Amino acid sequence: MSFQTVLRCCIVVLSLHLSGLSHAQEIVQLQTIEEFDKDGKPLALNKTSRDLLNYIEKSLHIRFEVKRVPWKRALDNALHQDILLMGMSYTKDRAQRYTFSEPINANGNWLITRCDTTFKFDSIQDLKGKLIGIVRGTSAGEDFDRQMGVLFRVEDDVGAGISRLKKLMAKRMDAIVWYGVTGNQRDMQASLNQKYAALNKTTDAANQTNFCVLPKPIAIVNNHFAMRINPHNQALLNRINQAVSKGRKEGVIPPVQTTILD
Repeated sequence: MSFQTVLRCCIVVLSLHLSGLSHAQEIVQLQTIEEFDKDGKPLALNKTSRDLLNYIEKSLHIRFEVKRVPWKRALDNALHQDILLMGMSYTKDRAQRYTFSEPINANGNWLITRCDTTFKFDSIQDLKGKLIGIVRGTSAGEDFDRQMGVLFRVEDDVGAGISRLKKLMAKRMDAIVWYGVTGNQRDMQASLNQKYAALNKTTDAANQTNFCVLPKPIAIVNNHFAMRINPHNQALLNRINQAVSKGRKEGVIPPVQTTILD
């Protein structure tokens, strides 16, 4: 076999290899907050989040490897690896360590109390001296965050989910922060009480209003994708922004404020 023939064969093989690499699917590690059902079992992502990720995957020809972990752990992981976080609200402190996408959805940070021990809430000052349950690593707005451990005390939960209501029912705290929809407070209250009834598997509880959602949210926050700061991660977030913008124009991805989170 002549040298030219061998050279041509090598070029063909190399071209095929490079072509395969160019079409290889990019894999993106994604982590988001862990949630539990009424039996304490981990929940899968809700349909809204799955639809969003599916659309981005198809648009950008990437594949997400999704893990649900305690939120504080996800934040720490993303500072040491190029992990995409889903559902992070913006704060000035976080912006020093993470870069953010455009908003993907919004949620209200609501106070949930037992109805027999409810209280008036018009401002953060109304929480003075109280014990408030939060999910570790989350933010309920910068005003709230600044006053944790100063104006009021907090008790951390590792994961989100309906099982948190058990601690409130046992009077272990004065209220919990619930990360829910931006809209109808009464509908959310009815839904929480129904879910708690199912949690306890009692028919009597279905007709009781054990938990009250205070009318005024602590804050309405936008949630984002976020990653640790470097040029590669910023480029990925820019691509995601373009895909989400396109999806909203097509009506496939809902507007930020109307997204259903639970």
